[in-house]
Amino acid sequence: MEKEGAAGLSKVKKVDYKKKTEITMDSIWIKSLKEGGGHSYHRRAINHDYFAPFIYHIILKKDEDCDSFGFVVGDARIEPGRPGCADINESPLGKIIAKEIIHFPYEYPIIRILQYKVMPDHVHILLQVLFRSDKHLDFYVEALRSRITAKYSRMLGRKIEDNDIFEIGYCDKPLYDDRSLDGLYTYIRQNPHRLAMRQQYPEFFKRVRNLRIGNQDYSAYGNLFLLRNPDKEAVKISRSFEREEILERKSSWLSSASKGAILVSPFISKAEKDVRTEAEALDAKIILIVHEEFPERFKPAAHDFSLCSEGRLLIISLGLPTGTDITYPICSDMNALAKAIAEGY
Repeated sequence: MEKEGAAGLSKVKKVDYKKKTEITMDSIWIKSLKEGGGHSYHRRAINHDYFAPFIYHIILKKDEDCDSFGFVVGDARIEPGRPGCADINESPLGKIIAKEIIHFPYEYPIIRILQYKVMPDHVHILLQVLFRSDKHLDFYVEALRSRITAKYSRMLGRKIEDNDIFEIGYCDKPLYDDRSLDGLYTYIRQNPHRLAMRQQYPEFFKRVRNLRIGNQDYSAYGNLFLLRNPDKEAVKISRSFEREEILERKSSWLSSASKGAILVSPFISKAEKDVRTEAEALDAKIILIVHEEFPERFKPAAHDFSLCSEGRLLIISLGLPTGTDITYPICSDMNALAKAIAEGY
């Protein structure tokens, strides 16, 4: 069965998710709603109508004591979708999970599975509730978990519980207007590629919490070897610069970048962002300064992930709390850090 099928999607009414509705989540789910910033496998949408027709991106996390759902095969260097690219070879349990996901709509026709992917330690499901239901979304997720557990129990010849396979709770991400369905298809489909990249090229995805620069510690994520390159230049464009000076500096930075220099900057202003965009087109390497701390399960967004996978990006954080607004003093601190790095601190 094809794991992806957007053709003929029923029109889904976008409900007012600010409207109060019944919440049937246990304490661990409620706690996860209050977690700030970091990715969680138990996050739920606050005040969403879970009885309405909607599309959800659901993630079920494997219990840490359960056998793996599969393992990575293929080459991360090969573009996703091409022969030999990275994929997941499902274990016997993983195959059961996949089969039950595929057959779930036969038991519950109100549900349509748009796409799924079984990963070694979690499962992605792009699920559509076709009509308004008298049952909460929790009911359907628990029903799927129970079917998987029953099938696996029969295979093992002994009874096991749902929580022996999956962690308690789950993550759901409703498809609101600010999210792209095509983007979700791509994200789920390319999960094996991203995992393979992290496994096969770990040096490009290192994370350190105490990177000493000058007299202060910072967090960093990406290719730490970029710091060893002695040829680094800080990119900063002041509001006081005339157009001619901006063009001159930009030309100099791009020339250096094309010859292997590392560009270091928070890339805050539009002019600085333009420098970064053009430098990346020249296969330049970037050290990006950000102000907010990394979430516990931090993974770069798609564009930055791609740069990390090529060894072309290092992200360094000031470590300020998530949600901190950028102010002039913070911008000054980021630019000062960029300058210190460029000068070899």
